[in-house]
Amino acid sequence: MTGSRENLASPSRFITRPGLIIFSVAVILRLYLLFAVPLYPARGFVPGYNDEPLHLQYVMHMASGGGWPTWADSPDSLNYLTDAYIHPPTYYIISATVYRLFQHFNVGFGLYGARLVSMLFGLTAGLFIYRTASLWFSDRRIAVGALAAGLLAPNAVIFTSVVTNDALLYCLAALAIHSLALCRLGRGGAVREVLSGAFIAAAVWAKMSGLTLIPLAWFAAPPQAPAGDRWLSRARVLLVAVMLIMPLLLRNVTNYGQLVPGQSTPLSEKYWPEQAVGVSGGALSHPLPAAATCLRLAAVPLMQAWGSFPEKSVSLMWVLFWGIVLGAGIHRSLFRPPRGYLFPAAVILVLTGFIWHNIRLYQVEFRLLTPAFPALATLSSLGADRLKMPPLLQALLWFLPILLLPVFYRI
Repeated sequence: MTGSRENLASPSRFITRPGLIIFSVAVILRLYLLFAVPLYPARGFVPGYNDEPLHLQYVMHMASGGGWPTWADSPDSLNYLTDAYIHPPTYYIISATVYRLFQHFNVGFGLYGARLVSMLFGLTAGLFIYRTASLWFSDRRIAVGALAAGLLAPNAVIFTSVVTNDALLYCLAALAIHSLALCRLGRGGAVREVLSGAFIAAAVWAKMSGLTLIPLAWFAAPPQAPAGDRWLSRARVLLVAVMLIMPLLLRNVTNYGQLVPGQSTPLSEKYWPEQAVGVSGGALSHPLPAAATCLRLAAVPLMQAWGSFPEKSVSLMWVLFWGIVLGAGIHRSLFRPPRGYLFPAAVILVLTGFIWHNIRLYQVEFRLLTPAFPALATLSSLGADRLKMPPLLQALLWFLPILLLPVFYRI
């Protein structure tokens, strides 16, 4: 079948030509950033990511055979490099293997090995976002638009090109939503439900914000199934997820006195330094600046590139573009068939967790909404399709701020 829209029953290619172009651009862009982004605080052609040294320290610790670390306060002036130790170990275990391999070939190349792991996670997330949209809407145009948003939006690019556990969280969130979509469509049965629970649990083992995906177990059954079967399907997903997450939660309680550490421990004063944005009192005391900062970080994720008139103009236009297509996508998803309640629910749950965990603080980075990125990409594509925007045009608009990042940084 040819044309811009292809039914999934068609024996055509898995991915269309525009999709291949978008995927190729995503690979090239990440390969460039993999080598071009300096390790913070070093300066380069583009700015570095300020938390990357913390995540790299965790990778190096695991690569040296140090085992799963526990964060502890210390008067040591270099202790801030261990602040990432509060996170679950999955991303760092995987990255440590590739880090050691690259270090073996050339000392100092371990950084690029760990970044390569993040890149592969990001590309995998994009492919599963594409596949989920294809299955749900039976429309390859919408699927390609979702691929563009999932691979080329600024946060998706930056945080799958540097060392950070957000890359693995993104990938596992995409896998979890994809698996739940299959359950919702009545495909896979009990095996698929177990896999859905496992993917949700794996997302939590990547980063604690994956907990916000647990209530999506509600969607683990076709709406037309008998009520008893629907509840059994939800129970399977929930039981598997909780069983697999429980050891991590017990460790957190044992070591930090909290299921989700960091909010009311001494770590909170170090891990969320409000001085970075020059405010005090938390986001609740400054709602408008907090919202503005979050949206600006959605367009240009690295603060070092902020300040110039071109950057402010592009950031504003990008946020307006995203807001329009996302709003159109949410409206279409909720009020027009096929109704995709799964995607708005994912966004609402992650946003709720974001507000709850950061309400007293000023941790308003857009990257903290990572578990919602697959749903946001799908909804944005749905809205852009409603507005008749070709996927390649969407792709250009998504990564325009990243394309101009060196210009912003140099002005």
